[in-house]
Amino acid sequence: MMHRMRQAGLQALTVLAVGLVILTEAAPSFAQKFAQKSAQKSAQFRPPNRGMPGRREGGGTRGGCPLQQPGLTALMPQSNLGATVAAQPRLFWYIPQNSVAGAEFVLLDANNSEIYKTQVAVPSAAGIVSLALPQDRTLVAGQPYRWYFSLICDPLDRSADTFTSGWVERVEPTAEFSEALAVAAAADLPRLYAQAGFWYDALASLADLRQSQPENPTWMAAWQTLLQTVGLEQLANQPILSVDLATPQPSLMQPASVQ
Repeated sequence: MMHRMRQAGLQALTVLAVGLVILTEAAPSFAQKFAQKSAQKSAQFRPPNRGMPGRREGGGTRGGCPLQQPGLTALMPQSNLGATVAAQPRLFWYIPQNSVAGAEFVLLDANNSEIYKTQVAVPSAAGIVSLALPQDRTLVAGQPYRWYFSLICDPLDRSADTFTSGWVERVEPTAEFSEALAVAAAADLPRLYAQAGFWYDALASLADLRQSQPENPTWMAAWQTLLQTVGLEQLANQPILSVDLATPQPSLMQPASVQ
């Protein structure tokens, strides 16, 4: 009797082992789909409850530069306001294929005083670029800052610029959130930031993952979901260009007038 029970047990283990082998062989596709769904769910962004005046899609006082569509677009919520925990956050834009002279970024405080301004070269190829504030420019928590990002079509006639504008506000994180960030893996940061409503940090951390693992479909799926939550799904498949817009270039003649 005991012999038959042991024999039956061995047969059951054999069947289980064979089943595990089959599941293991099929696991990559299943695991991949599960990871993609998890990433999509975790990248759901919770936007702020208030909105600010701004311009997410590029325009100009005289129609702006003749650019391909989709045109210059700021990667930010429809509210025109993005929160961050960073003292020097990274902001993102989609730039279409172009032949512009360069771009200008201007940051103003709540009193409309200029905090930072730089003119930079931009790639001629279409794609998503970012610009981070330098280390000597620090956002004060609890104060909204307005930014302008312009493509300079004609350095001698800045009224022809195509520009976007929006707001960024640094928020002091809670002690609980700071503790969660301190122990989080890089793969967990987009979820933490997105669910807490920190748009620019969610975007930056996910962009870093996409650039470090460009063939990983999980991060592509999460990126698509994140942009879809703010109505930018038309840009979800655009490449992230490895371009440092923080490198200034010589002044392009006349400064733009703040709109």
